[in-house]
Amino acid sequence: MNKLQSYFEYFDKYYNVESWDWYKNIKNWTDIVKEIKLSIKSEPNIEEKSEEEINELISKKSNGKLKTINDFFDSFLFSQDNGLGNIGRGVIWDSKNNPHKTKIKEKITKDFFIQILQNNDISEVEKEINDILVGKNYEAAKIRLLRALFPDKIAAVDAPNKLWRLLNSVKSKLGVSTEGSNIERHQQLMRLVESDDIVKKQIFFWELFYMLENNLNLKKAIVYYGAPGTGKTYKAKKIAKQFIDQHRIKIEITTQNNYRIKTIQFHPSYSYEDFIEGIRPSSDKSLKLFNGTFKEFCRNVGKKEIQLYKNDDFISNENFKKKDYKFSLIKVSELNEEQKEIIGIKDKKLPEGITLEEIIEPAFFIIDEINRADLSRVFGELMYSLEYRGYAGKIKTQYSYLNQNENDESVFFWENNEDWFFIPQNVYIIGTMNNIDRSVDSFDFALRRRFMWEEVQPDFNIVKNTLTANWKNDLASAFEKLNKKIEEEELLGKDYRIGHSYALVIAPIENRFDSVTEVKSFLWKDFIKPLLEEYLRGLGDENKVNEKLEQFCKEFGYHECKRIF
Repeated sequence: MNKLQSYFEYFDKYYNVESWDWYKNIKNWTDIVKEIKLSIKSEPNIEEKSEEEINELISKKSNGKLKTINDFFDSFLFSQDNGLGNIGRGVIWDSKNNPHKTKIKEKITKDFFIQILQNNDISEVEKEINDILVGKNYEAAKIRLLRALFPDKIAAVDAPNKLWRLLNSVKSKLGVSTEGSNIERHQQLMRLVESDDIVKKQIFFWELFYMLENNLNLKKAIVYYGAPGTGKTYKAKKIAKQFIDQHRIKIEITTQNNYRIKTIQFHPSYSYEDFIEGIRPSSDKSLKLFNGTFKEFCRNVGKKEIQLYKNDDFISNENFKKKDYKFSLIKVSELNEEQKEIIGIKDKKLPEGITLEEIIEPAFFIIDEINRADLSRVFGELMYSLEYRGYAGKIKTQYSYLNQNENDESVFFWENNEDWFFIPQNVYIIGTMNNIDRSVDSFDFALRRRFMWEEVQPDFNIVKNTLTANWKNDLASAFEKLNKKIEEEELLGKDYRIGHSYALVIAPIENRFDSVTEVKSFLWKDFIKPLLEEYLRGLGDENKVNEKLEQFCKEFGYHECKRIF
């Protein structure tokens, strides 16, 4: 099985693409174009039909979504975002001195429309479209139109620069090459993946670039933040597993499960001694230096990297020194046989562009409620190592002087008769935090700069896709209305919105409820009302609190609000 197929099957299994609005839009418009094409091809003497008759056919086959030939091209050629894809600056437009769009429209006739819909040769259709395009190179608009006409031959990567970044990544990371024109390369990509779902194939090639070139590699540390109940910790664990799975596909490792992922939760009494190292009583009643959770995790998952740094040829390599020993810049092909053996790939054939970073399996350290601890105290001198990974970021920890020789239990990396610590380059840190937590300010700017930040929003499409009861859409809508009211409330705001996990608590017991009214009653009394009461507690006026709660209750659509308040 080729690697592209392996990536596609993973994408198919875990990305739930059928629930995406983009998938639904492409499928809808692809089906419409297919119906119009079939009619144009099967209609006898179609060339003799008037433009009005052709327009009537278009309207009928599109269920009124398109009325005319002009509508067809406005949607599939001229629109910036038409449901198939957004071509951004590749859109065809008129300016005062260059009326490109107007000139192109003048060339679009009934005969041209019939001609490109009847022709089954994509190369010939491309030439016909090229003949009407005037002005600058509108390659993205042309490719998107061809994708509407030939959905099984064109990937959802319309802009040429986006196509080429994908092609370069596929070649260097997976060893898959293409050749010819852009259209020919699109066709080669689509043929490399087997699936009856052509829409899923199209979208896969857009997502493939991000699967191969994940933004997590930029800082290797990210914080997911947002309102309570938005699934931040769930997302962290899911992202970690996906990242490791995709790494394994890239270098053809068949291992399943056995993920190197550790999750801890910070709290106000969490300390440097818990996280990095500290002196504690040992089993023989003497005081010893013990590694904290993070340092011990790094020692376990960084063994290959530590061994490389102990290899004289590796550490003295002038080329590697110039690159600060960054694994993302060192290609596997630059290693000698001994170094390849250290990382376990001595006899493995890999694409030329594969780097050390892509060979050593990633490991994830997830810190739940990261902002609840005194971060300056917990991280200590780790600030430097967070920014400079690996050998370039090695530091002396507070108690490292207590290790007298290489065999001491808590030694991390012994060099020049001293114990050093660094964060291995295969370690990724994910933190989660609630915006409304009172200790949110514990993240100072120096620490913030060392993390990427991504807000996790309430997403009630997850509720629609997870629950099975016929009232699931009504429940999702009720939460969305409630959140809108909370966001508009000056005492609260968007950080106090209620996450979708508050609706998902009923997933194991949804068959107990016969109606959305029963569900709302259950959720309001046991989950939502107590949470909102806590939010509003600072008002200090019980009447005002009840007034606000009644407003929220009505917005949620719970029918007994008056009786409660």
